[in-house]
This record gives sequence, structure tokens and C-alpha cells, in this order.
Amino acid sequence: MHVFWAGAAMTLVATSTWANPHLFGIKLAITNPSAQMRPAEEIVVPLAQIRRVVPSLNAGSLIVTATNASTLEEDSATLEATELPSQVDDLDSDHTADELAFEIDLGPKQTRIVTVSYGEPTRIFRLRREYPMRTDALFASKIEGVGWESEVNAWRLYFDSRNAIDLYGKSRESLLLRMFATPEYDYHAESPYGRDIYKIGDALGIGAVGAWIDGKLVKVSDVASRKYRVVSTGPVRAIVEMTYSGWKVGSGSVTLQSRITQWAGDRGFYHTIVAQGADGVEFATGLPLKKDVPGFRSAPNSLPPWIATYGEQVLMPGKTATEALKGTDLGLEVILVGVNGSVREDAANRLLTFPLSGSTATATWYVAAAWDQERTGDLAARAKPDDMRRFVLEP
Repeated sequence: MHVFWAGAAMTLVATSTWANPHLFGIKLAITNPSAQMRPAEEIVVPLAQIRRVVPSLNAGSLIVTATNASTLEEDSATLEATELPSQVDDLDSDHTADELAFEIDLGPKQTRIVTVSYGEPTRIFRLRREYPMRTDALFASKIEGVGWESEVNAWRLYFDSRNAIDLYGKSRESLLLRMFATPEYDYHAESPYGRDIYKIGDALGIGAVGAWIDGKLVKVSDVASRKYRVVSTGPVRAIVEMTYSGWKVGSGSVTLQSRITQWAGDRGFYHTIVAQGADGVEFATGLPLKKDVPGFRSAPNSLPPWIATYGEQVLMPGKTATEALKGTDLGLEVILVGVNGSVREDAANRLLTFPLSGSTATATWYVAAAWDQERTGDLAARAKPDDMRRFVLEP
């Protein structure tokens, strides 16, 4: 299940004071409105909402706990709460925390009461557990650009005129980007942990951004400048941001920001773009077209639009390898979130294209990969395109 926090209803229901006079709590009710299980539901709380109630909040020292209670009365009678790994992120580099992020398991139609505890920092950190890192992000010339990962998959964006997104598959759940970025480490070689398993070629890449102009794909190649920023890493999510100024698209010039959000435990990531000066531009994302790998798509005129591929598309080990490895399958998928689009193809790509309007326009899509060599137990079902689609799309 992959939705934004709005997919689970969140309500600030109360503030409370602990028996300890140095600690205080804010109560949130998190509700799953669907009839499906939502394990590790991704929750983002804008801290501005909490600061309206607690202007003096020190977001640098918080503890998030949850009970199975669905009301404040039940919660007050519950003796045991589960601490949830959490992190706060400064999205705009102004040294003020903007969002609180955590993940929570929700049953069908379930409401759970979450407490955000705050108070004297030394007391908070004495009570708060140490959370293991489950995401990472970095820039390294060794991987030719920006990388981000959960313990399941790792990704990189070639930070040059290719601007394509590539995939590292993992056969064991772990964080590997820093190992891949180590000088002289061969991430093309076979390994018990994982390796570079995909060949992009001349394609746009896996969920990268481009434009569809006069029936042709235009990559984010011809730009006046390109910059990157690692916004956050931590136990819950990693965020990286790329900004492209002066992107020549048709007869115009566009300023484009790409933000990648990678959640812990997730096979995929969210890619959100914000474009200025792009009124009427038809944007594109997609997957490489490989002639021997079957493609799948959403039904015409259905929402949300999605495309997927599944088959023998894992690259053989070796730096100079070009052929697919036989006997192992990889599924890839891109789904537009809240945006309508069209399915297209060119010689190198399966594409989703979508027009944006306005002086500042935005769009988001989700990108997923599932390899049958992952050691996660349930992959045999989830790696199939229809099952992976349900994993991504079920409300």
C-alpha cells in the first residue's frame, strides 16, 4: 500500500499532560477508511498544524507512540503503547522542522490513537529508543550521480545530460549505496547482497522525467544548470531534490524541481515535480522498452493511469554485460498519482504523458521494482504485474 498521508484520515483530537510535569503529549487519531489492511502506512504530519496548538513545540525532541485504542477514553485506559520510529525533516533548509514522518500498521477501517510526546530534550532522548537507519541518500561520482534507497531497493539518477534513473537490486535487505560508492568496489559483479541489475541504454530511465514535444521525447538534457540536495535521511524516509534551471523545452525555458521521497521498507519511491514556465507542456515519465519483455498498462480512460513490465530484464553480472540474465524475472511499474495521462511508446520507451497548466504546476508518480531474487518470502506473488499493481494501487 502506497498512499500519501491524506489516504489515512488524521485528526488532532486532544493535548494532554503526562504525570511527569516535564513531558506533554498531543493526541492524533489516525483512521484507515478502507476495507484493506494497511501495513506500514506512511504518515506525514505538517508541524505547522501542531504549532497552532503548541506554539512552543521543540520538534527536535519528540517521541511517537501508538495504542490500539480507537477513542481517547480507550487510550487513557490502555497501559501499554508501542513506540513508532519517527523523524522530523526540514524541507527548505531554514533550520526549522517542517514535517513529522512515521509509519503505522492499520487494520481495515481501524482507528488508532497516536501520541506525540514532547518536553525537556534531555528527558525525551533518555526515553526515546535508538532507531536503525532504514533509508539513505547520497551523491557520489562513483555511482555517477544521486542515489537513494530503502533496505529493499536502491536507485540512482545519472546527474548529467542522460538524467535517467537506474536500479540496484538487492538479494538481502540492507543499505548498500555507500558500499556501491566506495572507490574500486565493483557493483556490477555478482554479490550475495545486491548489484546493478538493469541497463538503461538510451531510454528515459525508470520513472525519470521528460517532456513529449511534437511527438518526440525530450530529456532533461539541455539545461543552464542542475543542482542536487539531500533533504533528509533516517529511519523513516529519505528525500532528495534536483533543480534544473533553463531547461530548453520546445521554444520555451522551464525551471524544474524533482523531489524523490523514499520510505523505509518500500520497493519504490514517489517522484514529485514542480515546474515553472511550463504552461501547456506535456510531461512524460515511463519505463525502458525492451523488445523481449512484456508490457502491461491500465485500461484506456481508466484512473489512475499506469504502465508495467515484467520478465527477463535483469542484466547479467559484469561491467561490460549487455544481455539479460535467463531464469530470473524483474517487474517494474510507474503509476500517476492524481493526474490523468496517456500511454505512448517510442523506440526506446514505454511512456505516460500528461499536460500541466499554470505558471507553477506539479505532478506526482510512484515507481516500483520487484525482483524474484529478493529474499522477502512473499515476493513470488507480489512480483507479478497484476499483484504488484494491487500492492501499489489498492485503496
